[in-house]
Amino acid sequence: MQILKDWRQVIEQQAKETKSYLLNAKETARNYEHSSRTKSEIGFNVFTISSDLYYRENFHSDIIKAFLDPNEKHGEGNKFLNAFIHLLNKCNPQRNLNPSDFENSRVSREENNIDILISDSNSGKAILIENKIYNAIDQQRQIPRYFEIVSENYSVEAIVYLTLTSSKYLNQNDWTNDEIENINPLIYFVPSYNLGSTNLFDNWIVPSIIECNNSESLFILRQYGNLIKFLNTNSMDTITLEKFYLTLKESDNLRTSLSVRNMLNDLPEYLAIRIEGKYKGKCYPFKSIWRYKSRDAVFEAFELENLYLKMDIWCSEKGYKVHFWNSKDEHYDIKVNLPFVLSLKDFNYEGDNKSNVEKHFGFNEEELLFEFIDNLLLELKEFKNQPVSNLVIEKHD
Repeated sequence: MQILKDWRQVIEQQAKETKSYLLNAKETARNYEHSSRTKSEIGFNVFTISSDLYYRENFHSDIIKAFLDPNEKHGEGNKFLNAFIHLLNKCNPQRNLNPSDFENSRVSREENNIDILISDSNSGKAILIENKIYNAIDQQRQIPRYFEIVSENYSVEAIVYLTLTSSKYLNQNDWTNDEIENINPLIYFVPSYNLGSTNLFDNWIVPSIIECNNSESLFILRQYGNLIKFLNTNSMDTITLEKFYLTLKESDNLRTSLSVRNMLNDLPEYLAIRIEGKYKGKCYPFKSIWRYKSRDAVFEAFELENLYLKMDIWCSEKGYKVHFWNSKDEHYDIKVNLPFVLSLKDFNYEGDNKSNVEKHFGFNEEELLFEFIDNLLLELKEFKNQPVSNLVIEKHD
């Protein structure tokens, strides 16, 4: 008895640890699922074809600068620059930058090592863009140094910290308290693409595409937008896996993860065992219930005259796939010949095979599945108990 008591305590403790681990890993798992779902293909793209440096920051800075510069050959004047300012205003409506302050802007690359500098000598105002799309580290006091240099001649209205994803943060460990106080209000964090928040793709590239009249510029913007989405969505797996890796290194999380993986592998068989256990000896008018390949609960042999029906319930970690079918007559139309079996009204044909109808039940819908089975068994009993003269059973040769 003491052995059983000790073993029960071990199981309860392991279940408690597993539950705590799953709760902590929930956000990481959700991010991984989202990134896998939104992962994109680049397709036929001029940037990936023409260069293998399309992920580098200088590459992106050159493209962004070319569109922001009113004097470039896109022929659209301040249109793209104004769209960029609208993006910043969407990031921080309280500051509300005025596009008219940048009507006579000069846009430069690598001036005093600043990735992109937008400056207007008439208004005396400037915008700094620090490009971290390649996830480069922050150099020592990088932003404060740039701010100090530009502030000698201009009023710095915005410092744009451009990143590939929203997971990168600005390192301010070597900033003074005064620098944090004076510079932080000017910083705009802009990810290249991020569902649900302001980002470069949705709030600058897309509006620029809509407003663009130059066909060549329009083509380049579309191609660049595709590149940005591709780089962003295909980098999220790496970021999420890095977080997961660090989590695995904590305490016994690796052992717990391996146990969870093994339990998930065994889960479909357990789900099938639950179905078999519930209906063992209670599956009439089917003759028997058994398991095929461990995870398929089979209700075998509903026989009436020349009719032979069965039901397979395939179990997986995602739920249950129910097949109700005539295994001996592929021409038998389940829905046409069994219209009175209302339990099957939400089922669909398996492709073009009308002798097999199917429906999916989610993992958390076991009670609904059992309710369906109970109703189906009841309806089939009533069908089987009808006088033979009332039955219409088609036979196909």
